[in-house]
Amino acid sequence: MHVTTDSGSLANRLRASRNKTFVGRSGEVDRFRAALDGAQGAGPVLYVHGSGGVGKSTLLRRFEDEARRAGRRVVWVDGHRVTPSPAGFLAEATDAVTGPDVVLFIDGFERCQGLEGWLRDRFLPGLREDAVVVVAGRRPPSSEWLCDLAWS
Repeated sequence: MHVTTDSGSLANRLRASRNKTFVGRSGEVDRFRAALDGAQGAGPVLYVHGSGGVGKSTLLRRFEDEARRAGRRVVWVDGHRVTPSPAGFLAEATDAVTGPDVVLFIDGFERCQGLEGWLRDRFLPGLREDAVVVVAGRRPPSSEWLCDLAWS
């Protein structure tokens, strides 16, 4: 099934409604925009975490809107649906490694947290230099993310 998102689509009406009612999180949105622009000091990987119901998915949808406005290609991996193995992850994220200007969103990362080391050490370093990645889950990043100066 092919889905169009022309200016009169319901998707655009829903997006406009979300943007109109979105409040707060300006620091996070600014940080994401800086990552999209490749600004010096802006990391290409953002890690969003917090307990269920705090608005992580809402923030990610806002990031998606920003990415699309910037002309980026958006790829989603839903941790709730992916087989928690490198092969399962790659099957969902193939589009992230095949072209330029990709923004990869990994939502529900707590469901595939066992892939954290592989993701950090193998998958993400293989993405194109212009890629931006947003990892979102209930748990904070492990100390390996924070202790490695390149990731921190």
